[in-house]
This record gives sequence, structure tokens and C-alpha cells, in this order.
Amino acid sequence: MAEKQKLLHRYMKNLSDMEDELKKKELEKKMKELELLQCELARRQERSGTKCAGGKIKELRQKKLQKVLAAYMMTLEGLLCEVARREARLNGDRGRVSESENLPHPEMLEEYTVVFCAVGEDGRELLEAALSARRCAYAPYSKFKVGAAFRAKCGRIYSGCNIENVAFTGGNCAERCALAKGISEGERKYTAGAVVAYHPDQFTTPCGVCRQFILEFLHRDIPIYIAKAPPPEQEHCIPAIQDTDEVLVTSAYRLLPYSLRSFE
Repeated sequence: MAEKQKLLHRYMKNLSDMEDELKKKELEKKMKELELLQCELARRQERSGTKCAGGKIKELRQKKLQKVLAAYMMTLEGLLCEVARREARLNGDRGRVSESENLPHPEMLEEYTVVFCAVGEDGRELLEAALSARRCAYAPYSKFKVGAAFRAKCGRIYSGCNIENVAFTGGNCAERCALAKGISEGERKYTAGAVVAYHPDQFTTPCGVCRQFILEFLHRDIPIYIAKAPPPEQEHCIPAIQDTDEVLVTSAYRLLPYSLRSFE
């Protein structure tokens, strides 16, 4: 019985080899026929003065192979980086937060402080628009006025102020007020923002709810300019911000690096 099984196994293997050989010969035959057809097409097109069809096919194949190779190289680089990170962690090294693939936005803009006169024209324009909006703030309870401005992708600036309510939860922050104006007019993308308020000892940055609200309408990090408004006794002075006043230039991702992201 064992001998018969061996013979049957050998027979099946030989049959499979013969099939493979036949398929190989058939494929070689078809390839030769295809090459002959391509050469004939090339000759005919050369006679008519047009570009060689074989050359076009070769060029298309090369482009396709280049794309596939580039995709493989990117995958390989990613795997090598991941291996390096894991080895570093196993060796007790601390991983850099910006290199983690689990963060929604590892690339952040630079954060720094600079005097107002050194801020770019776009930033100064946003801060002045925020200051202008702040004058309309409705804050009878806290007396803390805030102004904000955001530049839409189209270039238009939308500004807003904080609006308080006797039922505190019914109030609205300046940042959301400014963005709501633009969103209600169809603007969904923004390139920069600014916030101004008066506090004697520190900059006033957006609250947590506003930070999450801002990030809802961003596809990449944008600069946020933060400046102090003049104290109440100097509110009507011109200029409202002196050239030597300090400005914090931060970014939306730095304000809320671990924001809630889409579940899609």
C-alpha cells in the first residue's frame, strides 16, 4: 500500500511538472507573439512618423514600476523608523513625542515671543481686528473683555467678542463668535488667528472649549497671535498696542496637542 502511495505521489508530481512546463511554453509562445506584434506596430508607426508604440508601453511600464518602488521604499522607511523607536524604548530611552504615530498631529509650528513691531503684517492686522472687536464685548458680569479674529483661506478676516449672559452657560467666547461668523458664510478653512484681552500679569489664551472648536476647522497647524489689550484707563489710546509690547506667537496644535479627533 505504501508503494502504491509513493508511485501515485510521484505520478502526480510528474503530471504537475508537465503542466507547469506546458504553461511555461505556452506563455513563452504568447510573449513571442506579443513581441512580434509590438515590433510590427512600431515599424508601422515609424513609417507614418508617429512615436513608437513599444516605447510608449515601455515608458508606461517604467513609470508604474517607479511608483510601486517609491511606495515600497516609503513603507520600508516607516518600518525602519518604527523598529528604531521600539529598540530605543526597549533600551530604556525616552521616545520623542513628535515621532509617535499615535498622536493626531505630530507636526507643530514654532512657538515664541516677539515685540509687536517685529510681527508680520498678517499678524498685526489680525491683532488690530481683534482689538476692534473687543470694544463691542458684552461683559457686564465679569468685566473681562476679549476680542478674537481669524483669517479664512480666502483672505477675509472674521472677528468677534465675548458675549456674557446672566445664565453663565448661555454666554459665548470671542473665538467661537469670530469663527461662527465665517462658518455661517461658508468658510470652513482658516490660516491664522489672534486673541487679545487685558490681564496685568499674563497672556490670555483661548479656553479649552474654544481650542477644541478651533481645531474642528483645521487640516494643519496655524499660528495664533496672543497680545495684551491696554488697561481700562488706556483703552482709547492710539495705538492700542505699542511697538515694544510683547506678543506670544503660538499655534492651534500647541494650545491643544492632545485634542479629540474624528473617529473615522
